[in-house]
Formats: sequence, C-alpha cells, structure tokens
Amino acid sequence: MEKESIFLTTQEAIAAIISDFRQYEPQIILFSGILPLITGNRIHLKREPGKTGAWVNRVGKSHMKWLDGPELVETMCNTIVQTPWHNDLLAAVCARVFRTCATPHEDQSTGNSGVRIETNMEAFRCRRCGFCCRFLDYHNQVTAEDVVLWKASGRNDILKWVHEINLGGETPDYRAWVVPGTQKQAETCPFLEKEKESRQWRCQIQDVKPAICRQYPLNRKHAVMSGCSGFKKEVTF
Repeated sequence: MEKESIFLTTQEAIAAIISDFRQYEPQIILFSGILPLITGNRIHLKREPGKTGAWVNRVGKSHMKWLDGPELVETMCNTIVQTPWHNDLLAAVCARVFRTCATPHEDQSTGNSGVRIETNMEAFRCRRCGFCCRFLDYHNQVTAEDVVLWKASGRNDILKWVHEINLGGETPDYRAWVVPGTQKQAETCPFLEKEKESRQWRCQIQDVKPAICRQYPLNRKHAVMSGCSGFKKEVTF
C-alpha cells in the first residue's frame, strides 16, 4: 500500500507544529526530547510525575524555572518560532511531533523547500461512530471560506445556525452551532443524525460541512490523541 504524505513548506511546518502543541494537553515527554534538539542542548526540561508543568534548566544558569502547563506550551511555541531552521532539523522535529516519517524535501513545481510528512492514514476508515461530531469542540473553527461556500450554495439552512462575531477586524469570526434567534450553543450538531437500523451516525451536510470537519483527522496522531476510532479494528456503538 502506497504511503500517503503531504508536503509542507518551512513556514507551514512551523505553523503545524505550533498547532499540535496548542491543541492537546502539554506533551511534556515530547517537549523534553525536542527542546535540547532545537536549542543545541542549551535548554533542557525536567519533568515532575503527575504534573502538567516542568522545570526549565538553561546551561550556565544556576537556578531552574518552573513553567506550568499553559506557560510551558507557549514557551515551546515561542521557541519554535525563534529557531533558525534548516531542513534536516525541521524533518527531525516533525518526525517526533507527528510520530511518523518526515524527510527534507523541495517542491519542484515551486522551488519551495520544506518537509514531506507521511500521514499514516492508509489504514484509516471512518466508523461513523459520531465521536468527533459529538464530543470535540470545533465551534469556533468555522471559517469565512465556509460561509462563502454556504452563501454561494444557497444553504440558508446551515447559515441560520452560524453566529457572526464582528470584533472590528477586516473579516468577522464565526461560531457554530448556535440555536437560531438566540446566543445559546446547540447541545449537538443539528446536522448529525443517528440511523435507526445501523445505529451509526450520519452527517446530513456531508458535501458542504465545515472544512475543519472535512479535514478531520489530519493524521494518525491527531486521530489517536483526539479519541477517533478510525484505526480500531472493532467498534461498539
């Protein structure tokens, strides 16, 4: 079976790493392995069992600094942004972050350099368990592109469940799914239904569902970390 992979430019890979760091609980073991790698062994982490933070130890400094979970994540994100990347280092870090094979690569069509990452999605099969729709919080992930698509398609049935938030920027933010005529968040996705015979779940807007839904899961790690059953052999509904 041919391995599925995606090419990311350096900037896209950096953004993907930061997104990974921010969407899960602090991955302290991962951070402990990456930090010396990207700082040339100048900075190390010391973990404490059962805690979501860690001690930061800088070479040449006599004292250590404690970073709690959120602060630790943001410190890692800032360090990623400030790292002077080269392709071999980027590939090594991506391999650890995404738990897969990553290799330096140059896109021949654009000349952009970056990294090619195996998604490990060949064995994935949607079990229609409804887990992602029922339990993952993507309510703030509706994009302007989603709204443009729905407007162009005349999908007012979808648009009435989307709340527009204008904070004074060039483009508004959007939130789904909000009960029409209220500010109340719907308890479940209004376009998800359970089939009586199969006991499986079905998306009623499959062809035009939000991009965040179409893209889920991004890779095998994303599936495993977020509770998706798409790689399990047997599933009980």
